[in-house]
Amino acid sequence: MSAGQYIIQQILDGWEHLMAWQKYFANITWRTLRKKAHVLLSVHVFLIQCVWNPAIGQQLPSDIDLDPPVIDHEALVRGVAGEPQLFSAVIVDDRGIESVQLFYRPATDGEYTSVPMTLSGSSYIATLQTDENQRRIEYYIEVLDTGGNRVLKGFPFYPLVRGLSIPKAPQPQITQPPPPSQQEPAKKSGNTVLYVMLGVLALGLLAGASGGGSGGGGDSQPSNQVPLTINVSPP
Repeated sequence: MSAGQYIIQQILDGWEHLMAWQKYFANITWRTLRKKAHVLLSVHVFLIQCVWNPAIGQQLPSDIDLDPPVIDHEALVRGVAGEPQLFSAVIVDDRGIESVQLFYRPATDGEYTSVPMTLSGSSYIATLQTDENQRRIEYYIEVLDTGGNRVLKGFPFYPLVRGLSIPKAPQPQITQPPPPSQQEPAKKSGNTVLYVMLGVLALGLLAGASGGGSGGGGDSQPSNQVPLTINVSPP
């Protein structure tokens, strides 16, 4: 194994150690930190040597992918409990993406659960079902490209957080009664009664006049009878 290959192997091993260190950062101790110090020292020495001796960099194989993926994720601050929660991210890499995982947990403690994020158009998406009593989701996104580069958006010890609001109670629907139907005005019978009373009164007057004329002495002249016609118009 050449010196360049050894340094590359140290970098790859150091990267794995750093990922494990990142995962258990909350419980790290000084003894563990001292064990990992040689990895950081190896990386720094390699970078210094590349600066002072460019020939070392030229010895590296050209097919090594040193460019990690780029994650573009807009964290949604708040959602609604009981509704499906959509997580999406746009991921760009010059070689190709191996896998995208969403790690999540419902509270500040407990183990993370992972689900794969699938490619939909230009974004990787994953949907999580939530409970109405759930108030937050802690999560982070892990991307691995075909060159073995691993990138995180958020961290296990410092995750991204999406709060969940209490769902709003449905608004009561107020049903208005239908407008009253327009009824036809009742036919007035007052005019009919008035016409009948006027007719009866006229008949009474005529009868009285004819009776008064025939009560005088001497031969009575036959009274002139005048026919009376009463027209009662319908209401």
